[in-house]
Amino acid sequence: MQTGSNTRDSFVDAVKGIGIFSIVIGHASWDITVAGFTVHAGPFVYLYHLAVFFFCSGYLFRDTVEDFWGYAAKKLKGLYRPFVGYSLLYFVFRSGFIYMGILDAKPHSPGELVIAVTNAISFQSIGEFLAAFWFLPVLFFGLCIYTAVMCLTRRVCRPLWREAVRAVFFAAAGAVGIYAMERGYGLLFNLQVAYLMIPVLALGHYCAIYKETLARFRNPVCLAISFFLLVWVVESGIGQIELSRFQIINRYAFYPVTVCGIWFCLCLAELIGRSGRLGGLFALFGRMSFDIMALHFLALKLLDWIVCHITGELEIMNAFPHSYTGLWPLYYTAGMAVPVFMKKAWLAATGRLRAKEEG
Repeated sequence: MQTGSNTRDSFVDAVKGIGIFSIVIGHASWDITVAGFTVHAGPFVYLYHLAVFFFCSGYLFRDTVEDFWGYAAKKLKGLYRPFVGYSLLYFVFRSGFIYMGILDAKPHSPGELVIAVTNAISFQSIGEFLAAFWFLPVLFFGLCIYTAVMCLTRRVCRPLWREAVRAVFFAAAGAVGIYAMERGYGLLFNLQVAYLMIPVLALGHYCAIYKETLARFRNPVCLAISFFLLVWVVESGIGQIELSRFQIINRYAFYPVTVCGIWFCLCLAELIGRSGRLGGLFALFGRMSFDIMALHFLALKLLDWIVCHITGELEIMNAFPHSYTGLWPLYYTAGMAVPVFMKKAWLAATGRLRAKEEG
């Protein structure tokens, strides 16, 4: 529960933790076998795993922004810094990954390195193991567009008219996103996805306003209903959602399915929040979601390096994003635990250095 302006909302962190765990599931497995049954884990989590981050950003948005450019600068700092920082670290170690055999690529020539670093600094292209970072510029520009609409429409005096104008803007942005996605228009910084997610940001914001009323729908019954609806979508074969490949099922189903997926995450976060330890663990995952997003591919390949050396199957070690289909429980564990360990080790090391300098 959020108790002050500087206190994190542990419930929202847990929702983000479910979101980042779903991303790891989608990248670490597609179809898995459990007790003789095939579970379409990847198609399931892809129905919502990116949208839930936009929802959480909208949920935390406060309609009190007076300085738009100051807000944009703050958001850019929060999203751009990890994007560039992790990109530069990746370029430093990239040749080592190739030498280890976990990356099937050639070392950058000096010219290619200049291009890669320049693209990273300009908030564009990313390294192979940072593939999930394509999402960060999309989130930044989505938030900027949403905030601009909220600020500009604040001049409309009558509350009812103000919300109606905003609704028109949000619907128009969503329609542009649907149109661009259906036709495969790849806009700069993947803005087609940013447009698509504007209504999801709005959904999060207005759900926060009416959170007390909506909280009654976060219960085990609603969890079961949303889960089986998502399973029905996957099993029906009507299509799948994969935003990086312009797949949105269709123009009519995308938003209903996305809302159902977010509803599922909210109900699940409510349920696991009742367990102090499990809720705390997922809240931790949510707080470190950007670090998990950055490092989980590397974690999967480090696990492959170990297993391939044990089995002697070195020829498959550089398969991406992972080398085996049956190791999904280990991939899930490594994809979450290794990034958290790396981040905590980094924070501990830098904290000790800072303490020595101050001492």
